[in-house]
Amino acid sequence: MKGFGLAAVLALAVVASACSSGSSPSSSGTTQPPPPSPTASQSTDSGGGGGGATSATVQAGAGGFIFSPNTVTIAEGGVVTVKNVGTVHHSFSIQSKNINKVLNPGDSAKITIDLPPGTYPFVCIFHQSQGMTGTLTVTG
Repeated sequence: MKGFGLAAVLALAVVASACSSGSSPSSSGTTQPPPPSPTASQSTDSGGGGGGATSATVQAGAGGFIFSPNTVTIAEGGVVTVKNVGTVHHSFSIQSKNINKVLNPGDSAKITIDLPPGTYPFVCIFHQSQGMTGTLTVTG
């Protein structure tokens, strides 16, 4: 019976030690979530008129099946440059407005946004089911 009592004490010590280690992450096999998407690289036209960004750049495939950034605000008539930085085909598609640009790995495309002010979802038609989506806001 003495052996059983010692084993129980040791087991409790191990459990107490594990519980008292706090909530600090372990470096053995855990992964941290990716950092938040950066804001779009945007420039403004100082020539007057409605203000707001007249250009933005979006990377497709940066770090997997994502757009970076996945939210973009641009002035009506502005240009979105989409760069495929991944290793597979991607697209920039606003399906409700018949915008669909397919990009091979390493390609980039400039897309003039001739849409009225509003919010428009964009997707990669190849990887939408894996969460490759974003939101474009067009300002007046």
